[in-house]
Amino acid sequence: MVSALRRLGRVSLDRLAKVIFLVDKLGGFDTFNWDRIDLVITSPEFISVIEQLTKTGVVKTIGDFIIPLNNDYDPGCGWLENTVQSIIDYVIKKYGGLSDGELDDIVESIMEGVY
Repeated sequence: MVSALRRLGRVSLDRLAKVIFLVDKLGGFDTFNWDRIDLVITSPEFISVIEQLTKTGVVKTIGDFIIPLNNDYDPGCGWLENTVQSIIDYVIKKYGGLSDGELDDIVESIMEGVY
């Protein structure tokens, strides 16, 4: 998540959730239990990670936005690091420039098993 956030910079929590959802699903990691509540993609684990990163000073939240702060933080993906970085690069390259509405459509398609 931190690697993706560094690539995105200041980003809304909703948009970060969509990008991390795509990384999680397209990478086949299935790390988070995703759900759609009031048309917003969310996960208790995702929220927990954001809270922990905020408490440890790795990120800062301002309103609905999250900003990476600590560039020395190493998420330490171990042997999966290259795979995770490749998926993050792919997702941001392919989907990073889309509008929130377009991202919503892709997330919805993946959640429905259509994409």
